Amino acid sequence: MSADETIWSDAVAAAELFAIDPIGTGGICVCAGAGPVRDRWLEMLRGLFPSSVAFRKLPPAISESRLLGGIDLSATLQAGRPVIERGLLAEVSGGILLAVMAERLTASTVAHLNAALDFHELVIERDGVSQRVASSFGVVAFDEGIDDEHAPSSLCDRLAFHIDLRMVSRSDIADVTLEAGVIAAARTRLQQVVPGPEPIEALCHVAGQLGIESLRAPMLAARVARAAAALDGAGAVQSEHVELAARLVLAPRATALPAAESEAEQPSEQEPEQAEDERHEDTALDDVVLEAARAAIPPDLLKRLQEGALGRPRGTSAGKQGTS
Repeated sequence: MSADETIWSDAVAAAELFAIDPIGTGGICVCAGAGPVRDRWLEMLRGLFPSSVAFRKLPPAISESRLLGGIDLSATLQAGRPVIERGLLAEVSGGILLAVMAERLTASTVAHLNAALDFHELVIERDGVSQRVASSFGVVAFDEGIDDEHAPSSLCDRLAFHIDLRMVSRSDIADVTLEAGVIAAARTRLQQVVPGPEPIEALCHVAGQLGIESLRAPMLAARVARAAAALDGAGAVQSEHVELAARLVLAPRATALPAAESEAEQPSEQEPEQAEDERHEDTALDDVVLEAARAAIPPDLLKRLQEGALGRPRGTSAGKQGTS
């Protein structure tokens, strides 16, 4: 399998796992301009959701009143009391928000979007009216920026998956049959999947080794591992699910290459065999997951890390980032 085919395969896996747990995983940042490859991927993603799930576009220049809602003047006059008109973030609750040209979102829009992703509700305080509205949704942010213009880092931090389709051509797209029924069954099983402490500890360890400072990254990776287990029909998260989560969630976020393995600690003189066994159990999963993440670091990112020229995080250009 070529590198571009691997990218497409990972993009397909991200779509599947996001479709199983869109709220828990937050969403997907897709680095790609409009074109047949992106259209094919989005078509595939839509097919994994029931027809009742709404897909709504978020334009970059949306007004705050359209985003959050405001006073419906006509309804207010008829009712004789303030009536709040539903905004886009309320309308998309339970669905998927497609943020087109995410690199051009205003700081205000990003701040409201981040708050909704964090708290699953909107706080509307406009025209003398204060209201809280439940709103839970997944996000697909299309990053079409070039050079230093990219989707806001604060938004991408809240989205589990980061995929880059810019180098994928139509010839790299393999015919993949994804069954919505299989995804629906995995959604049903999701709440019964137990992550366990070891996978979470391993993901935290690997995140640290890759120089990832955000605490959201291992948390999102844990949600992805649960979704992978549900897709496999497993009742608990296994090593292969943690490896996949590290590959899809942690590897694209790497800001440093893992340090060289330090010399193993010597077992205690009193109980050498017992100490060695305990050390092995504690580090085996960490090592496997770290190797999976290391192998999945995108080639361009790996080159920059090796050269020590990573630079600032994506989305930090002036005027393009939202609040943390």
